[in-house]
Amino acid sequence: MLQVAFTVDVEQDVPPFLQTWQGVEKGLPTMLELLARYNVPATFFVTGLAAEKFPGIVAEISQKHEVACHGHEHERFDILAVEEQRKRIEKATDILQRLTGEKPLGFRAPYFKATPQTLAILKQIGYMYDASKASYKRSPGLSYPGLVEIPNTLPSSFLRLPTWLSFRVLSFCLRFLPLVVLDYHPWELVKISSVRLDLRFATGDKALSRLDKVIGYLTTHGAEFVTMGKVASKFQRREASFSHLLT
Repeated sequence: MLQVAFTVDVEQDVPPFLQTWQGVEKGLPTMLELLARYNVPATFFVTGLAAEKFPGIVAEISQKHEVACHGHEHERFDILAVEEQRKRIEKATDILQRLTGEKPLGFRAPYFKATPQTLAILKQIGYMYDASKASYKRSPGLSYPGLVEIPNTLPSSFLRLPTWLSFRVLSFCLRFLPLVVLDYHPWELVKISSVRLDLRFATGDKALSRLDKVIGYLTTHGAEFVTMGKVASKFQRREASFSHLLT
């Protein structure tokens, strides 16, 4: 079965360029309606700050989807001292656990910028997986024993491309990859301006239309949508089974 993990980074609009929250206020409800229409489970990487500002919608998300951690303020963990990293991860983790009733299983560093020390903290706190790698970015040495690494396959802007192009790339990925991880942001579903081209092109209604078509395409082509937590759990069970055979 072809597997796709649809992930959503819940944060302020286009960080660090804007400090507004139109994506969460307007784009996120629209996204939830779209996912419900296709019955697609997703993984939402939520910042602690977003959860504090919008506790109701985060609690709503947790009823049907996985809620994971995206830092506290969408900070760059690669430039923070180790103890400051720990402080912010623990704070965001506590906020999300309090709102959803469950400790998050996964973490994605903002900007896909984590360090080996970040991963060590995640493992010590009790996280199951990290999603801070991207196949299109260099991440040397970004792994930690016992922490499942699930890299992102394609950047979010890819899903805003014309569908004649995105369908071809997705067809290739589905044919040759065991898992396709897609990333998106609620702010892409509102019209963005005054930022660089790759962040603002085809945002708003056009982005919604293309995302709708992409999810429809994947659904009709036999893709099974899975949460990142389920992917990590399956990996851990397989590793445990393999280790048992060796003992």
